[in-house]
Amino acid sequence: MSSQNPFEHAEYRQANPFEDTNQIQADVPLTEGKSEVGQDYTSYTQYGDSQSSVYQTTSTIPAEDPKIAAKAAELRRREEELAAREREIQAAQAEADRVRTQGKNNFPKFYPLIYMSIPAEIPKAHQSTVRFLYNIWLALLGTLALNFLACMLMLLAGIPNGAADMGVSLGYCFTITAASFLLWYRPVYNAFMKEMSMYYYFYFIFNGFHILFSFYMALGFPSTGSAGLINMIQVFNGHHIFAGILCVFSTALWFVQGFGNLFFYRQVHQHYNQQGHTFDQAKAQVTSSAVRSEAVRNAAWTAATNNRV
Repeated sequence: MSSQNPFEHAEYRQANPFEDTNQIQADVPLTEGKSEVGQDYTSYTQYGDSQSSVYQTTSTIPAEDPKIAAKAAELRRREEELAAREREIQAAQAEADRVRTQGKNNFPKFYPLIYMSIPAEIPKAHQSTVRFLYNIWLALLGTLALNFLACMLMLLAGIPNGAADMGVSLGYCFTITAASFLLWYRPVYNAFMKEMSMYYYFYFIFNGFHILFSFYMALGFPSTGSAGLINMIQVFNGHHIFAGILCVFSTALWFVQGFGNLFFYRQVHQHYNQQGHTFDQAKAQVTSSAVRSEAVRNAAWTAATNNRV
């Protein structure tokens, strides 16, 4: 019989079935694996703390670092300066475009005195109306020229008072041309461009006279400078066919002037009412314009007097 203890082998000592496992676990210190777990947990906690500290530091950089805050303020200032400079450049470019286009007189073409451009100055909604009025004014120039030619043929045909008709019709070619442009076409142009009551009233007054004048010329009384209806009958009675045909065209054009202007007179008056213009506004604007003109004249006179001294 062997004297050796069967429990002396290491493998049996490690797996002794009679030992209290709870006591063993209580007596045994933390194993290396437990230590690693504890280290991992500690490391995780520190990592979380470091992350929160990073976030906190990042969020408080502008307040805690004056150099970075100063750089950010300098960048904002430079951006504002660049934006302001860009606006100045755009304004200068717009002014240059305006001087290049609107600053140059373009009417009349043979001797420019003023600037006039319906697409550039008139709102798009009213461009067609102003363009029709401009075409009517151009038609008036043709009517005056044809009327003068017909009166000249009446004189050559020996019609009584033919010389007076031709002389007066020649004067109309200059006076009516200038007066119609300055007294009713340019005012209605400015009225649609600036929407000012006083310009509408100028148009209503003087274009009203022009409508009456057109019907008066269409009648063609002798010695009035008109190759209208009455003079046309006299020419045909004298068997002057060519002169009579010109009188027919002249009469028709005068009626076109009368009815055409009457139609647009009504259109402009409707627009005037829709915009709420009043006679009091027109009076106030006329007074204000007169005061400004007086101030400009006084300033010019003062400057001229000082220069002389």
